[in-house]
Amino acid sequence: MSPIPRPNTSHGHDNHHQHDLVSQEPGETYSFFEALKLPNIFIRCWTPKNSGTPEQRPLLLSSASVYSSITPSPPSSLAQKYGTCTEILHYGSFSSVRLYARKATSSPTGTSPKQLYVIKVFRRSSSPTIITHHRFEKSLSSSLSHPNILRTIDSLLNDRDELCLVTEYCAAGDLCTLIATTGATLTLSDINCFFKQIMRAIAYLHDRGIAHRDLKPENILLTAYGAVKLADFGSAVCLSRSDASDSETETEGEPDGGVAYSYCPPRKLLGTIPYIAPEELCEVQKVDPRAGDVWAAGLVYMAMRSRRLLWRMASEEEDGRYREYLVGRKGEEGYAPIEGLGEKRCRNVVYAMLDPNPRRRITASQVLRSEWMYPVRVCRAGELGL
Repeated sequence: MSPIPRPNTSHGHDNHHQHDLVSQEPGETYSFFEALKLPNIFIRCWTPKNSGTPEQRPLLLSSASVYSSITPSPPSSLAQKYGTCTEILHYGSFSSVRLYARKATSSPTGTSPKQLYVIKVFRRSSSPTIITHHRFEKSLSSSLSHPNILRTIDSLLNDRDELCLVTEYCAAGDLCTLIATTGATLTLSDINCFFKQIMRAIAYLHDRGIAHRDLKPENILLTAYGAVKLADFGSAVCLSRSDASDSETETEGEPDGGVAYSYCPPRKLLGTIPYIAPEELCEVQKVDPRAGDVWAAGLVYMAMRSRRLLWRMASEEEDGRYREYLVGRKGEEGYAPIEGLGEKRCRNVVYAMLDPNPRRRITASQVLRSEWMYPVRVCRAGELGL
């Protein structure tokens, strides 16, 4: 990997800083979970449900097809606009994520450099549930506009009539890889800058009644200049208007693109287990899923600071390290990994984000307004999403 030239981002503002990130070569991926063996809790804690008649399930738009709002394009249009697929970055059950490259071109007016795009390809399905979910993800991703959320550039069909979401390419890779490769050299200023960008993206979603539901370092991307981009809305949910307004901040209207606030994917365990909040692991009374995002964000911050997972699962019965946390947060000496953060204002906010009671847990906007996070300065790239 080689350093990417960074633009002059100071512009006379001595309160802004820059990040020395390097380009992430496609294919270099890391995971906290490669050697993680998880206990079988699903039978006891959660049974996936997809019950109810079609009339009882929420609908996004009147059409039953995910493709109805997209005008079919000539088979060559995807290649003409975005080049050719150079690598499959991820291959899942219902979709794949691919890297596309468009070659540099010359014209009388100048030369266009080589451009990279990331395209999520949804495989066609006859299942109404899967079709509705694909349409929801397309509508939601296209409606979001924030410097710290991955930008959806286009949606179109490929030559196999599969829905394709085209997003910007983030040259510095994901936060998990950054932690694994350069974690020891990340400064506290870097970490706090990244974390404030993450919390701004989360607060933006929460203010609109949207919960991400799969927040983890692998879904947090970085540009070459240090801007954070929250990605992957495949597990996201939109709250009903009454649920969304039953909190500190109320949502105002629906996202552009016709996303209905009543939509929620079929009931299942959403997210990545080490980052799932304790209330999500058991069938308890209805709670705001946005609280789960705050919990996961607290664990992401701890991963940046300590370069490890605090526990495998937020279950007192299943994980001894989580039991240690519950005992430690109540004791006079506290929980060692959080106490090791140093600054009291920082420790207090992290404890509040990792409150086992979701109704007492601090909100994303409260984190941003806290005495610890409010004065943190974000780099210009992070402010503008460069």
